[in-house]
Amino acid sequence: MIRGVRIGPSPDWLIRRLAQCGVRSINNLVDVTNYVMLDLGQPLHAFDLERIRQKIVVRRAGLGETLVTLDGETRSLTPDDLLIADAAGVLAAAGVMGGRESEVGPATRNIALESAFFDPSSIRRTAKRLGLATESSYRFERRVDPEGIPLGLSQAVSLIVSLAGGVPTTEGTDCNSLPRKARTVSFDPKVV
Repeated sequence: MIRGVRIGPSPDWLIRRLAQCGVRSINNLVDVTNYVMLDLGQPLHAFDLERIRQKIVVRRAGLGETLVTLDGETRSLTPDDLLIADAAGVLAAAGVMGGRESEVGPATRNIALESAFFDPSSIRRTAKRLGLATESSYRFERRVDPEGIPLGLSQAVSLIVSLAGGVPTTEGTDCNSLPRKARTVSFDPKVV
């Protein structure tokens, strides 16, 4: 979480960099999440903390649930869809697109920043079924590096604080339920 941010236009260098990648500028905070995704390959999502009721959970959709996505469309969800939700309902289609209910806007002052790993096949199914091919789903479908999560989060927090102000809370929360196993690759540099 970062408290006390000021939403406004991004600096010219950030607007230019995003435009060079075909991404339009939205505001300083959202632009940072897009920039870090393009730079490191780690999708991020910012939620307006004041619009979240109680705690955020990751769960499957229930029958008949819907989500109004950031593009203004109402999406019908199925139990195959992975969601980010709170006590009152759906906040985002995990790894695909956020929802209007928790969208960062001009009045946002406090945010919850998500940097995650989602199962590629789950994201692919949801994106395809919803007809949403997003920059985020593209990366998650091809498997982001789980070890890159802390780096993406750290870079985003640093840029947000420098461009939008605010004070980060203590370290993030790691919700990883699966143990990480380090992989070692051995090679002989003489044999290339």
